[in-house]
Amino acid sequence: MTPPRPSPPDPGHLHNEATAHGNHAIAAGNIRNVFIRWALQHPSARWLPLLLACAALIIAGTTWPDGPASQYALWGALTTLSLATAAGRVLVQRPADARIVAALSLVSVLTTVGGYLAFRNVVTHGEVDVTGKVTTLGGQPLDATTHRSITLSLDAPALRESRNTLRLTLAVDDHDPAGPTCVPDSYVTASLLTSGVPTQAQRVNPGSTADFSLGAQASTVRIDVTLTTGRGCRMAVRPTRATLYDQ
Repeated sequence: MTPPRPSPPDPGHLHNEATAHGNHAIAAGNIRNVFIRWALQHPSARWLPLLLACAALIIAGTTWPDGPASQYALWGALTTLSLATAAGRVLVQRPADARIVAALSLVSVLTTVGGYLAFRNVVTHGEVDVTGKVTTLGGQPLDATTHRSITLSLDAPALRESRNTLRLTLAVDDHDPAGPTCVPDSYVTASLLTSGVPTQAQRVNPGSTADFSLGAQASTVRIDVTLTTGRGCRMAVRPTRATLYDQ
C-alpha cells in the first residue's frame, strides 16, 4: 500500500509571510542606498542641510514671541546642533567613510525639523509677558476704610495669544516711604471677576504671585484687588509682572 502524500504548503501563506518580509527589507535597503548616493554625489547635498537650518533660524528670528529665554532651551540646543552638523557637512569634501557625510546630513535635517517644532510649541503654548498691558482702574493710594480696592484689566489686544492661565505678581508698598511702614500688616485679596462676580479669590502677600484659570479663550480679564491693612495706613498696590501661559 502506498502511504498518503503530505499536503503541499499553501503558496499564498509563503507569499504573504516570507516574500512580504523580504520586500520590506529590499525597499528599506533601496531607500538607504538612494539617500547615501544623494548625500555623496549630488551637489545640493553639501549645502541643502545648511540652507534648511539657516532658513529655520531666520523664520524663528522674524516671528520671535515674548516670554523668558529658558523656554527656548530645547530649540536653542537643536538649532545649534543642526547648524554645527550642516557646517560640518559643507567642510567634509572627501570623507574616508560614506557613512560620515550621510550621518551629518541626516542629523542636521532631523534636528532642524525638531528645532522648528519645538519653537512652534513655544509660540503656541509658551509664556507671554503682558505686564505692560495691564490697566489699573481706580485711584491710589488704598486705605483700610474708605478706598480699599482697584480693578486690574486685560483687554483683547493683550489676549491676542490664546492662553488658559494668568500669573499675576503684586507689589504692596507704603504710599509715604518716609513714614512708618505698614507692609508687614498688609495683604490683598485678588479675585477673578466672572460676569461681575468675584471667583478664585486668593490672598496675595506683598511681592507674591497668584494664578487664575481663564478657561476658554477670553476676550477680557478683570481682577478685583482688595487691600487689607492697618488703621491709618495708606498703601500703593501695583502689578509688577503679568504672564499668560498654558497650564
